[in-house]
Formats: sequence, C-alpha cells, structure tokens
Amino acid sequence: MAHVPHSALIIQERQTAEACFGENLDLIERVVASLCRRHGLQGDDADEFASWTRLKLVDNDYAVLRKFRGESSIGTYLTVVIAMLFREYRVQRWGRWRPSAEARRRGEVAVRLETLVHRDGFPLHQAAESLRSVGCTTLSDRDLAVLLAELPPRLPLRPRESGPELLLENPSPSSAEDRILAEEAERERRSVNEALSHALGTLPPEDRLIVRMRFMESMSVANIARGLALPQKPLYRRIERALSELRSSLQAAGVSREHIQTLLDHSAS
Repeated sequence: MAHVPHSALIIQERQTAEACFGENLDLIERVVASLCRRHGLQGDDADEFASWTRLKLVDNDYAVLRKFRGESSIGTYLTVVIAMLFREYRVQRWGRWRPSAEARRRGEVAVRLETLVHRDGFPLHQAAESLRSVGCTTLSDRDLAVLLAELPPRLPLRPRESGPELLLENPSPSSAEDRILAEEAERERRSVNEALSHALGTLPPEDRLIVRMRFMESMSVANIARGLALPQKPLYRRIERALSELRSSLQAAGVSREHIQTLLDHSAS
C-alpha cells in the first residue's frame, strides 16, 4: 500500500469536514434556532449566537467536525456539540450562574424555575410551560409563581463582553482609589439586595407574589389578574399600596430614594 503523506491526510480531513459542514448547514441552523427558542434569545442576540456558532464550527480548519468518528449519527453529534457551544457562549457572555441556596434546598423544580426566569430571562408563564412540557412538574402557573416568590430576588444576568475593545473602553481598576470605589460599590449593591429581600419578606405572601410578577417578571396587571384569578380593577390600588410599603421598608433600612427608584425602574424594565 502506498504511503500517504501526513500533510495529504490533513488536507483530506479538512476537505471532508468542510463538505460535512456544507451538507449539514440546514441542520446546524435548526439546532441553533431550537436552542435560541429554548433559552429566550431573539433578534440580534439570536443572530449573534448563530454567527458565533458557525465560526466555532469552522475554526481551526473545522477541528470540531474533524473529531467526528461516526460513532453516532451526524445529527446527534452536532446537536450535542452545539448545546455545549451554547453553554460556552453563555458563560463567556453572561458569566457563570449558580442557583441560590434556597432554590437548592427546595429541590429540582425550584432550581430549574429560578434558572429559567432569572438566568435565561423567560417570563413566568413560559418557564412554567417549559417545566411542564419536559415532565419536570405538574404545578400550575399560580403554584409556580408562589414558589418563585419564596425564592430570594435576583437581578438577571446581563451580557458581559470581554474582548480587547471593551477592555480598552472600560479598563480595570488600577489605582488604590479605584479599587476602593469598586469595593464600596459592591458592598452597596449587596446591602441593597439584602434590604430588598427583607422588605419583600415583610409583605403578605400574595402581595409579595403580585409585586414580583409585576416588577420582576414584567407581567401586565391584566395577566396577573388572570393568572391569580383576582379582579383586575382593585389590583392597581393594591399594587400601589404594596409599593408604598416596600418603599417605606427600604427607606427604613437606609436605602436612598434614588436607589429605590433605580431598583424599581430596573425591575420593571
């Protein structure tokens, strides 16, 4: 048998992988679209992940595809690979996510609910439907809303770039004064979050649930009324009364009016 030079084998592998990429581009797009729907990526965010995935698949002469050895179908292989790429993309963009201690204490349903709502940005009703569709729970939207209300409030993860351009625009603290200011800001953020958690805990359970649905899930008053089987018209005054109590509790804890307004504006956005 004639000896095939190593360089020729590399070229042949690359050509095979390139052909595999082209032949399965539609499948790749379908898997990417499915992941975007599942994790709530839309518009430019979905397009960006799709482009990033294609670049990863062709990177280093299609290295990912050259690793395919036919031990499963190419569809299964690509589905697993792209799911792993999404996890890498999510960590790179938004940082690592860890469920709260309270969610872990309450079990798998609480952990997955918290993750879908606070990490992935799903509205409550979509998170509930997702959990039921995969057989994770049979709880109703109302029951899951009550469970979510009993978990600690968390701000959603925001996209976090780490490329060289951003590092130039936002240099890391280099002076002692900058580091002190950053530490003070972090302590203040934690203090405000603790005050918010305590303030929410002072509300009656159903009022706490309503406030969370309105300001942390961005649900309309009409949808809250339907979801909780409550009359809509009195709900407006009830929300205002709960917010007044919440502001009073936060002010008593030493949170400034500006911070309170920013916190509520952020939660409602």
